[in-house]
Amino acid sequence: MSDFATEQVLGPLSLVWDSLFQPLLVRLDTHLDRRLVSTLSQTVRAIIENRHRANGLLLSELGAYLLSPQHAPAGTKRLSNLLRSERWSAQDIEAHLWQQAGGQVEQWHQSQEEVLALWD
Repeated sequence: MSDFATEQVLGPLSLVWDSLFQPLLVRLDTHLDRRLVSTLSQTVRAIIENRHRANGLLLSELGAYLLSPQHAPAGTKRLSNLLRSERWSAQDIEAHLWQQAGGQVEQWHQSQEEVLALWD
């Protein structure tokens, strides 16, 4: 991704990062090692910044994006520790998303807005 394209992605991302992702990180920080929470935050950013539709993103590449190409094995190890941790699960993220969605629906309900939700 060119520097200009990266700046276009990171500018808006930086503006909404705190409101969208920070609450999940705070929630996970209550029962997950702080280093793993930091790794999760860096990983999501790296995926958003470097994902390309036509090409996959290998775990080792992601490890290099987390730290630097010279320290790719250490970055990959951090990702491995995050993914193997038994102190968090997909249910943690799902619960957080449901809580956010419920809060938004309640906000719309209080402002008398009609809500249309798709349930899959």
